[in-house]
Parts: sequence; structure tokens; C-alpha cells
Amino acid sequence: MVLVAISLLVFNNFSIENPEKELLESLHGFAPWFFVCSLGCYLVLSGSPIYWKVQFPQLISGWIIILVSFYLYFEFNELPGNFLVGAIFTSLGAILSLFLFILLVRFVENRIPLEDSAPELTEEEMDFVTKIISINIGVDEK
Repeated sequence: MVLVAISLLVFNNFSIENPEKELLESLHGFAPWFFVCSLGCYLVLSGSPIYWKVQFPQLISGWIIILVSFYLYFEFNELPGNFLVGAIFTSLGAILSLFLFILLVRFVENRIPLEDSAPELTEEEMDFVTKIISINIGVDEK
């Protein structure tokens, strides 16, 4: 139902009153860069190294698409006169949030007591682990 309403609003051929017109202009400014950026983020995440396997075509194309989305953002959106002030305070807020997050993680990790080290493996356990590793790397020990 929501998708039908949004599609009717976006693909409307009739004249629109003032509040709805502002919403439509906002959607037209938001949609291009958002969907392009979403595609770029998906490609970057799917091309990221997993177990040392990097998929360079997806990774590089994803970053290029993200850069294109920045261009679309600045092309389709009008920057307010006080953009620089807002950007400075937004950056300060993001840096402060990151700093507090790091402090919180450090605080929580320091409060967790260290565990005792695990006991050494018995001879039988060592043979079992060696056998499994040998089979997995292709040096079957028979």
C-alpha cells in the first residue's frame, strides 16, 4: 500500500498543491543519490575481503558508484546558506560519538575479568587435531 502511494506520488501527471509539492521535490532530490549509494554500498560490501579473497571488480565499481552518488547528492540538492556551520557541528557530533563509543568499549572490555588459560592438549587430542588438519590441507596421514 505504501509503495503504491509513493509510486502514485512520484509518477503523478497532475498539478500538486503546496505541501505535497514540497514532499515531491524532496523525494526527487533524495531518490537518485540514495539508490545509487545503496547499490554502491552493496557492491563494496559484497566485494570486501572475506577470508583473504577480494573481489576487485565489485569493490572498485562499488566505490566508483558511491563517488557518483556524492556527485548526484550535490547536483540534486540545494545547499543552504549555513551549510558550513551545519557541517562543522555535524562533524563534531560524529567525532564525539565515535570517541564516546571507543571509551565505552574500552571501559566494558577492562571490566571483564581475564579467563584462565586452557589446559594443554593430551597426546590423544594432539593426534586427533593433527589428523584433522592434515586431511583438510591435503597431506593425508595414513
